[in-house]
This record gives sequence, structure tokens and C-alpha cells, in this order.
Amino acid sequence: MIPPKVQEHLEEYISQEVYVQVSIVKGKEKVSTKSAIKKYFTSNHFRDLSEGKPYNHFIEGLRDKCLAKLKNSPMRDKQTNDETIKVLQKKLNDLTDEEMNNTFWEIETGEFFSNEQIKELEKDRSDLISKLDLNKKENEVFETIIDFCKNYEELCKKKYPEAPLPLEILKSVN
Repeated sequence: MIPPKVQEHLEEYISQEVYVQVSIVKGKEKVSTKSAIKKYFTSNHFRDLSEGKPYNHFIEGLRDKCLAKLKNSPMRDKQTNDETIKVLQKKLNDLTDEEMNNTFWEIETGEFFSNEQIKELEKDRSDLISKLDLNKKENEVFETIIDFCKNYEELCKKKYPEAPLPLEILKSVN
């Protein structure tokens, strides 16, 4: 199972990216949110999203942080007051070589991943690609983008209640 903290981090990142891009289109073109989303469908950003690039980038970053690469690191036994490094040192010192080859560190959240969890991320990426396939049903793709925007506005309402929300998705839904 993908750690919830990482799932939230990814969803927040993608939702924010989509929201910002749609907001830019809306502001530049002076159009409705619906028209801005339809225009967003023709952007390079949407193309990258619909090809799963945010997941690709995240997965590549994980694979680059395989603990096996730190097996002979002098940092393993170095004294430190940094709590993050202490957690990493403990992990490095507790795992076998085989386990290190199957353990990856996600720096932003501090979570550790296995190859199986990376496969789950790859499945999530495939699901996203399928959801954003404009050749299937544009309405479903539109609703997926709306959902990203709703998620971002809900997050903003919690974290930054006074911040203006240019799309006002939640107001138009409620």
C-alpha cells in the first residue's frame, strides 16, 4: 500500500499544477472556467499530465534513491543531530543487502518504498492516463480536471482560508 502521506503529497501536487494552469488560461483568455478547461486540453501541460509525467518524475526520483546506493556511505555511522538522517541511518543499519536493493527513500515525505509500492504507483499512473484520454469521453476528462480543481480549492480553504480562488469551483458546485 502506498503510504497515505505520499498519496496526499502526489494528489496535492497534481491538483495544484492543474489548478494553476487552468487559472492562467482563464485569466489570460477572460473566459469561463468551463472554457478555460477545454482550452487547457490543448496545452503542453495537459499533454504531459495525460501521459503520466508527474508520476514518471516521482517514480524516477524514487528509483534514484535506492538505499543500496548508500550501502558503503560514510554517513551510515556518522554522528548527527539531524532526526531525518538518524532515521535513514537506522534503516541502513537494520536492513540486509537484499532489503536495501528493494528499499527506496522518498525525501519530501520521509517515507520508504518497496518495488511493490512502486508498481502500485505505476498502476495509479496508468489509471490517470486512462482517465485523461480525450479520445474516450471528453466529459469524463472534464470531470476529472474539475475534481483536481475541487481538491485544490478544498485544500486551500483549510490551509489558506483567506486566499482568493480564481476558479471558484466550490461555489459553483455548492
